[in-house]
Amino acid sequence: MSDTSAARPDPTAERIKEIERRRIAKDLHDELGSHLTAIKMALAQLGGQLPPDNDALLDQAHHADDLIDGALDAMHDIIDDLHPAVLDLGLQAALEWLSRSFARQTGVPHHLHVNVPEDELPPTLLDAFQSVSLYRIAREALHNAGRHAAARNVDISLRHDGKLLTLIIADDGVGLPRDADARPHSSGLRGMRERAALLGATLDLSPADDGGTQLRLTLPALSCANLIK
Repeated sequence: MSDTSAARPDPTAERIKEIERRRIAKDLHDELGSHLTAIKMALAQLGGQLPPDNDALLDQAHHADDLIDGALDAMHDIIDDLHPAVLDLGLQAALEWLSRSFARQTGVPHHLHVNVPEDELPPTLLDAFQSVSLYRIAREALHNAGRHAAARNVDISLRHDGKLLTLIIADDGVGLPRDADARPHSSGLRGMRERAALLGATLDLSPADDGGTQLRLTLPALSCANLIK
């Protein structure tokens, strides 16, 4: 009998990885970011001392400045992939930022509905691992809606009733084919299912009311006190 347990994601190991990703992201921002910024400032001072009629040197200085800007942009992309900084403001703020970014990049209108009453929140907290997992599931769902589904509208809903946290993302695109999980781009779908399983959540994909796809993630016994920030 083959042992399949080794292939199953370990929730404890994944939480440790997430903590390490957050530490690396902070170190990149604090250490590498400060050094690149210092180099950019030093280069600007040096550029101000170059002869104004030496076009070759001025062009090289401008090119070096562009390279530093590119390195800073790449660093910020890596940091965002390791640990999205917007999550420090809470999951609700992160979803708002994510939905606005999606609309800017794709031109697809979005509607975000959050129903998490502060006076009905249980005492426990949604921890960093749960927040980043939900954020990444939402990001992948929006990516699929924009890239594969040809959606014209996307609705995002986050609700908490004291017992269940429910995240719903519905689009009016072409819908999922029956063999979606087996297709080449299905690694995103598998990744969402794995993240949901690590949370102990239920993730369902079904036809939406408008003919597209609806993702429903339900997480039991979860408090969301840090959603409202």
